[in-house]
Amino acid sequence: MRRLCLYLILLALFALVPALAFAETRIMVVSDIHYLAPSLYEGSGLFLRSMAVGDGKMTMESPALVQALLAEARHQAPDVLLITGDLTFNGEKTSHEELAAAMDILWDEGIPVYVIPGNHDINNPNARAFIGDTYEAVPSVTPGEFHAVWDRCMLPAESVGDMSYTLRLNDEVWIAMTDVCVYEPAPEVYGFYSEDQQSWLLPMLAEARQAGVTVICATHQSLIPRTSNKSYSIFNREYMLADLRSGGVTLNLSGHIHIQSVMEQDGFTDACTGAFSVYSHNYGIVTVGEDGVPRYERHAVCDEHLPEGFRERSAAAFDANTRRSAEEQLRRLEIPEADRAAMVEFQVRLNRENFAGELDPSDPTWREDPGFALWREYAGNTTTGGYILRTLDFEGVTQEE
Repeated sequence: MRRLCLYLILLALFALVPALAFAETRIMVVSDIHYLAPSLYEGSGLFLRSMAVGDGKMTMESPALVQALLAEARHQAPDVLLITGDLTFNGEKTSHEELAAAMDILWDEGIPVYVIPGNHDINNPNARAFIGDTYEAVPSVTPGEFHAVWDRCMLPAESVGDMSYTLRLNDEVWIAMTDVCVYEPAPEVYGFYSEDQQSWLLPMLAEARQAGVTVICATHQSLIPRTSNKSYSIFNREYMLADLRSGGVTLNLSGHIHIQSVMEQDGFTDACTGAFSVYSHNYGIVTVGEDGVPRYERHAVCDEHLPEGFRERSAAAFDANTRRSAEEQLRRLEIPEADRAAMVEFQVRLNRENFAGELDPSDPTWREDPGFALWREYAGNTTTGGYILRTLDFEGVTQEE
């Protein structure tokens, strides 16, 4: 009887071996850090004034953001950290070098980091140092210099004319790090999927499919637009989407638009992690289990990883930018002052939840809010009014296909 019990126990343990052998893959993804080396802005009143009328980025506290990113990566302990572009404020070589050195720390601690460039990172004519109440041009980086600085965080390019490469993370998961940015002769806001990229991507997807490997794509610009402005996505995205779908890819990781947003289109998901430099400082965690299906979750930086008062300062900067933008839209319209104030505050609340990835457009209280009715009445045809209507998917305003 004792031998029989021992045999049954051993049999049960051997039955568990396949399950124990499989390890879930965890990917941390962040975008739009917009790091600026402190030596390029410290003590400059002009820089602080320019940030006050900017888009809410907390670039003036770049070192704190980088330290928060390191702390989050240590806390999450992912298999890899991906950065999907706009690593720097405006492509300053010094900023690239300092941020790459910070990522070396994670490499040395056992967390590999891989990057692709964003539209701010290469050949940027706006690379500058702020000195007092003026500024001066500083070196940006060419494509070759970008690869040299980030050599540890990239693999050799597999597509002609860009820096796309296949990250074979393990036997179960590969990542198509696809550099769709246009930076020759100068950077463009939109992305473009080239024939050379297709010549690399399709054979790789066929190889992965034959091997039963899950492939996740990563780009800077999105494959599913969030706005009516095509320049914020990949210009010829329909061709890339068709190729990815044919290869069995169901998830793309992106950034660029600064909005934390996960959108699905006919079974394909584009997860935009938002901007790490902008409130509420989000990143994503992708898990791939034994079923091979990638699952994306939004995370925000923990308060304990930020300096005291940082989140409050960040929220105030973000809200101030929203108010300024909304008031500029409404300035030339004849609107009673009380109505104008209600419209602005409605936009502040909507924008904060939308950029944080916390907005539920189906919540009827948004459409029932008096501020929403006022935007429809007075300013539905303005840029901000159209954004509000599209964000809430109001009838008569359709999302771009």
